[in-house]
Parts: sequence; structure tokens; C-alpha cells
Amino acid sequence: MRPGGSITSRVLRTLEEIEAIADAWRGLERHCADPLGYFQSYDWCSNWVRQFGHEHKPYVVTLWRGEVLVAIWPRMIVELAGIRRLETLGAPHSQYCGALVRRDGTPVVEIARHLRTAVRASKCDVTISRAVPEGTMLAEILADKAEIRGSTNMASMLDLSGFASAEDYTARLGKLQKRNRNRRRNHLARLGELRFEVIWPDHPDFAGLVRECAAMKRRWLAETGRFSTGFSMGGYEDFLVALDGDAGRLSGACLSVLRVGDKVAALELGFIRHRHYYAYIGGFDWDLRDLSPGKVQMDLTVGWLIDKGVGAYDLLINPADYKASWTNKAVAVKSRAEALSWRGRLYASAWLPSLRPALKQLHGQLPLLMGRFAGLLKPAVCLLLYV
Repeated sequence: MRPGGSITSRVLRTLEEIEAIADAWRGLERHCADPLGYFQSYDWCSNWVRQFGHEHKPYVVTLWRGEVLVAIWPRMIVELAGIRRLETLGAPHSQYCGALVRRDGTPVVEIARHLRTAVRASKCDVTISRAVPEGTMLAEILADKAEIRGSTNMASMLDLSGFASAEDYTARLGKLQKRNRNRRRNHLARLGELRFEVIWPDHPDFAGLVRECAAMKRRWLAETGRFSTGFSMGGYEDFLVALDGDAGRLSGACLSVLRVGDKVAALELGFIRHRHYYAYIGGFDWDLRDLSPGKVQMDLTVGWLIDKGVGAYDLLINPADYKASWTNKAVAVKSRAEALSWRGRLYASAWLPSLRPALKQLHGQLPLLMGRFAGLLKPAVCLLLYV
């Protein structure tokens, strides 16, 4: 049955306006129960604006029926090189682009019409929705928008719903998997007793260990010659430690901690939302890399999640060999763009599908072409590639 009353839209442009609808936003999250909607949650978005809002302009589209929040699409305006882009709020840190929509019988076409009107009122040149998972409400809303050529991606997940317990999961591993699992644990245990726990933001060590996790990841990036746009933004760790989490509700930010004796060997910052776990940042002691402490920690985290009744272990987008070895499910993820001006048409038709991929390919060859000089260019080029 279609609900009565007309829909009105309101765009939130400041942190104060966002904070003013905190209860309504959280209520919409509970109603939607979207397992892929963590990066559109109030906690994630408000904390991101609090930390990075001075660099980007929030443009959070909200739809209301009277006093009831019907939909929310967190966006932001990014201006660079003369182009005004309407991007996913939280990019590049947000992993999935989505919208929270109340499932109350309102036709999707009506929701889409109101969202489109608000988008056009932004006076941006182009709107970009990167990493929209198939099967989500936003994927349905944007189905008629052009897909950015070459942008198709995959999210790798381990479906945990079929395992009765951590022991059941272990019992179903293949012989080689079991042998490798036991070998890694035994080799690591020679250095000291293995101790594993999952802690939450109210734990006194949470903030310090999240910073240590980020430091481990930075070490890995440096040692492997990689660059992360997200890690290059100042205040990233401050943002991460401010995220909320609740052990009682099994929701929000949590941190897996693996110790060998008294030494921290591996850490993983993750988020739980509606029985879906996002493995967001993993780090390990680089000096122990030959003993694979990160894999031991992942295995223990998976067991903990199963015993807590969590249904999915999500390794997020960008397929990799190690992800394939851990997961049994893939969700297609697409990026779409809509030009709103002649500048936007040029950007969407030339830069995104052609020039940007060519520059990205050249960027991958820089170490071979330019040796040490490439190290000076990589950060600037990586930032440009995200544009």
C-alpha cells in the first residue's frame, strides 16, 4: 500500500544540519536493514564530515514525508581543475556508494525523480557514483545512468551463514587448507603464546591499537611500493578512532587483535552492520611477515564472527589472489556518471573512460620507466587518478 502525503526534499550542507537529524537518520538505518549500507550510516558520515568537511562540501540529499525521513543519499561537492563533481560523501575512504531508502511502498521511480532534482540543483558539472553494489536500492535508482567504461569491479565475500560454529567452518576446510592453517599457527606459536581478542571503542586500548594498525598498514604500503590516496589525507587515524561501536548490539567499529606473547602481531579494523562484517584495514608486524600473522588473524576473526552469528566476511572491492583464496561469493560493483554541463560531458565522455585509464596504466609502468624519480611522482599522480 502506497503511503499518503507528498515527499519534500532538503539538502544538508553543514555538520550542524547533519547532527540535527541524527535520530531520524539512525531510525532509517534500522528500517532499511541494508547490510551494505555502513558507509551511508550516520556514524560514518558525521564523523567523516567532522574530520574532513573543511576540505569538501557536504551535500546530503534527504527526502521526507512529513516528519518521517524517507531516503538519504550522502554526497559531497568536490572542486578541482575547474570541474565541480558531486561525489560519494566519504570518498576515497567510503568503499561502497549507496542510498538509504525506506521500504514503505513508495515507487522507486518517485524516489529517483526527487533525488535527481536535488542533484541537478547542486550546480555541479557531473555526478559520479563510484562502487555501487548490484542488488542495492541505489543500483536500481541509477540503472538508467551511463556506466563508466572499464569501471566494473567485484566485492569479495565469505558467506558465513552456512556454518554452525567456528569448529564447523574448520572441519569443512580442505586438507591443504587445514595443513597450511596449522602450519602457520604452529610456526608463529614458537615465538610465544597466541592470544586473540576482539575489542570495541570503549576498550582503553582501542584508540592506540587502531593507530598501530594504521601504522602497520603504512609500513606495508611503503615496503611494497604502493600509495594510498586515503592514507595520504591528514587526520585519517583521528577519524578512525572516533568511529562508534557497541559490543552489546554487535554493531559498528571493532578491532581484531592477535598477540604473540606480549607483542602485537596483527590487527584488523572492521565494521559490523546488520550481521555483515567489513574487513576495512588489516595490518601486521612487518618483521614477522614470513610467518603470515595476518592470515592467522583473519582465520581467527572469521571463527569469532561465525560464533557471533555474523553472516558475511566482506573483503571489499578490488579482486586479489589472497581474497579469492578466502572467499566464496562475489558481488558486482559498478560506477556510473551523469553529466550535468558541457564540462561534465567532456569529463564523463573523455577523461573517465579514456584519459584516466591511460594515465593509470602509465602510472603502473613508472617504476620501470623512471626508477627512483617515479617515487617523487607517484603521490601526485595517484591523487590525480582519483579525480
